[in-house]
Amino acid sequence: MADLLWTYANQQTIKPIAANFPQPKFEQIMEETQVEDLQKLLGFEFYQDIIQNSANTWNAALLAGDTYAYSSVTYYFKGLKYVLAYFAYARYVKISAIKDTYGGFVNKQFEQSRRINNGDEANLHKDFRKIAFKYWEECQKFINVNSSEFPYYYADPLSSRCWPSDNYNKSFYI
Repeated sequence: MADLLWTYANQQTIKPIAANFPQPKFEQIMEETQVEDLQKLLGFEFYQDIIQNSANTWNAALLAGDTYAYSSVTYYFKGLKYVLAYFAYARYVKISAIKDTYGGFVNKQFEQSRRINNGDEANLHKDFRKIAFKYWEECQKFINVNSSEFPYYYADPLSSRCWPSDNYNKSFYI
């Protein structure tokens, strides 16, 4: 298992999940989020640098959020932990009620509750991913302003946006 860049306690502070959802199962969601979503955003080399050197001053600031100055203006951003927390929550929304049984996957239901329909679930999933991407845009701006401190990240000089230097998949961002 890759070292997680945020904790279950961070998750509960940023975007809490149900208290009765098993923590080890959610930590699996966290790992999947980190490997699938964050690695796509950062690119392989930058992702490796972040997970191997998360205590590095600049990587730690990127993870935790911070303030920075650009053109005499001070900006604040929440950091990659917020990006990860919202991506993980979006993944959690899609799978929280699904149980793997010997007879196949089932949706767990209780007599006192009614499951939301698939369309509502898909909308929630999309909404939380949109929020994650908004936090990601804040992180991109921080990286751009401090690009000399992030040698594994590539900024497209023809665009105001940053993209991972490898395996760029435009459909991921839509």
